[in-house]
Amino acid sequence: MMKGNMRKIPIILISMLFITLTAAGQNLFFIDENSYPCTESFALQSNLDDGEDLNVLFAKDGATAIIAVTTKSSLQGTLISGKLIIYLDDGTVISCMDRGESYYVDDTAKAVYSLTNEQVNKMKNSNINTVRYTLKKYDFQEVNRSASNKAISTKDLIAKFFNNLDSVNEVAVKKEQKPKKTKLDALMGGLNNEQGQSNGDSYATSYYGSPGSGNGTGGYGLSGRSLVSKGKVQQECNQEGRVVVKIVVDRTGKVISATPGVKGTTNNNPCLLEPAKKTAFKHKWNLDSNAPSQQIGFVVVNYTLGE
Repeated sequence: MMKGNMRKIPIILISMLFITLTAAGQNLFFIDENSYPCTESFALQSNLDDGEDLNVLFAKDGATAIIAVTTKSSLQGTLISGKLIIYLDDGTVISCMDRGESYYVDDTAKAVYSLTNEQVNKMKNSNINTVRYTLKKYDFQEVNRSASNKAISTKDLIAKFFNNLDSVNEVAVKKEQKPKKTKLDALMGGLNNEQGQSNGDSYATSYYGSPGSGNGTGGYGLSGRSLVSKGKVQQECNQEGRVVVKIVVDRTGKVISATPGVKGTTNNNPCLLEPAKKTAFKHKWNLDSNAPSQQIGFVVVNYTLGE
């Protein structure tokens, strides 16, 4: 009897990758090596007659609001990929950027997206009507799907859950910070705004091409922060060029969104944009509790033939 129970333990542990648990009165969900406090999940009804419903929950990754979505799929390796589009009852449209956290476990496709404070506030005022998402199959075939809300008051759920979320905007944070004029700021162009003029802010938005950003040969820029680790995903095509990726980094140093192909890019071929985006997510900066909850910077990826 004891041996039979022992055999079940590994199976149970594996299935905990992305399930909601209640511990000490708090809901949690687990994904990869992370766990986050979250709401109960709720189902949006598929708009296909034979389609699978979309399960949704909201969670907190430190000071960052996130939304997690899951749907059943019998096709091995199916992923939820690309943007998540949320339509509210009042006509508001919210576009959530891919965090690069998409998994397929136990016949279920799962993904996590970041939400800005502005987006959360919009969803506090109006219920979710429909969510549109993309399923990626066999790593190349993409199909669009949508699911709609039938009777759930999502705005009440969101307002209650995110009531204590850090909603201090970046401007307010800047006023409270003491300037940190370090050599790293000079190297990264950290004291420059989009027009390249000094504004005295140690965590100023870093744009590619600002003075001191090293815009000729690649690299990265994130004001007042030091790079802890990075990686590179190679292209799988006969293309070369420079791809500039706009990134958003949280206080822990984690890249929570990445937009490839912004100003400074010399080749917008999709076969370079996608690996450049994945490369950006491999970058990690130092934890800084004084930094803005969402800080904008960039990563530059150079691709050459023969790599």
